[in-house]
Amino acid sequence: MATVKPYILVVDDSLDGREMLTEYLTFRGFEVVAAVDGENALAQVQHRHPAVILMDLRMPGLSGWEATRQLKAHPDTKDLIVIALTAQALTGDEGIARQAGCDGFISKPYDIAKVGNAMAELVARGRAGLAAVDALNAMPDTRGSGRSTRTRT
Repeated sequence: MATVKPYILVVDDSLDGREMLTEYLTFRGFEVVAAVDGENALAQVQHRHPAVILMDLRMPGLSGWEATRQLKAHPDTKDLIVIALTAQALTGDEGIARQAGCDGFISKPYDIAKVGNAMAELVARGRAGLAAVDALNAMPDTRGSGRSTRTRT
């Protein structure tokens, strides 16, 4: 019997964003499935649970926030790792995403190679790899100490 390899679900209503992430992560050796919106993502998850979900927040129809709330409210999917992606990171969006149940937050534009590295950590280490996602958005301390001014909520 063949083993089922863990996969990453990329959810984005933007064709360019979805294809870019899917192609790059596939190039990096991941199995990737794409969904065009929150409803499609929920349907994909019913068939097979991904190791990680990269969820765009602002989508027509069922938003990423609502899709995440539904995933986290269901006993079969509440432990899935959901990482929010957004191009329009407004003040408070990360807090709202975390309240919806997102385990991490990536603001666009992002360094796709670093996202690939963070996904490798998550697939290999599960929740223990979330620090790699947090590091993507770490803002350097402007006082020159080299420490991040960002903290995890």
